[in-house]
Amino acid sequence: MQRLTTDIENTSIIEEPQLAVKFYPKTKIEQKELKGKSSLNMLSLFSSCGGMDLGFEGGFSVLKSSVNEILNPDFIEKELDNKFVKLKKTRFKTAFANDILKDARNAWVHYFSKRGHDIEDYQTDSIVDLVKLHQNGTKVFPENIDIVTGGFPCQDFSIAGKRNGFNSHKNHKGELNSETCATEETRGQLYMWMKQVIEITQTKIFIAENVKGLVNLSNVKDIIQSDFSSTGDNGYLGVTLSGRAIRYKSSLVPRCGLSTSIPNAA
Repeated sequence: MQRLTTDIENTSIIEEPQLAVKFYPKTKIEQKELKGKSSLNMLSLFSSCGGMDLGFEGGFSVLKSSVNEILNPDFIEKELDNKFVKLKKTRFKTAFANDILKDARNAWVHYFSKRGHDIEDYQTDSIVDLVKLHQNGTKVFPENIDIVTGGFPCQDFSIAGKRNGFNSHKNHKGELNSETCATEETRGQLYMWMKQVIEITQTKIFIAENVKGLVNLSNVKDIIQSDFSSTGDNGYLGVTLSGRAIRYKSSLVPRCGLSTSIPNAA
């Protein structure tokens, strides 16, 4: 189990365990369900320091000018000083977060522990290792997940990178590839492991986010869209919007960011 070495208010340095995976006993899941029946449980992949997680949960401060009050008249909870406002909290609750970057975890834990999250909600094993542990019988992912989110690695698709696409020169741990040819365990194909997590959790909805360079790199967008659309027994609805975004159920992945349209989420 992971523990902070000192008070979280004073430091964000974390003592890393031999095994970062948290086990999910049934009794604890039941207690969480009873405590917040109206919550929408979110499983966050490739979480980094939690920008997408925070965006879903709400309850943070922004410049008032950044809020479109015509489209979202009920977003603001109260006015603050210096032209800032505090946004209302939503029903979303991050039940699980994951990234291989230790510093990202430190930042996430330091901030989200103040919002009532357990420091063990964030795991630093790679998504490949987590899925393999699940396949070998370890209970890795929590139950009753409503939504899976993930900004799968963009370095191999971005116009700022080498644009190797699926043939990434790095593996799922961010290390240089020792394989002679790319496999599903390389960085450019980790979205396939996100797909497996979606199938494992049987989530109602998922959101996969990436950079705009993905849509103009050969046929990468079409392949990824086809793979995600075949997720699960029944598949997920996928529609291309003007060649710039992909919609899965009630989610929209625009060129450079994230937007959602989920009824009664506020």
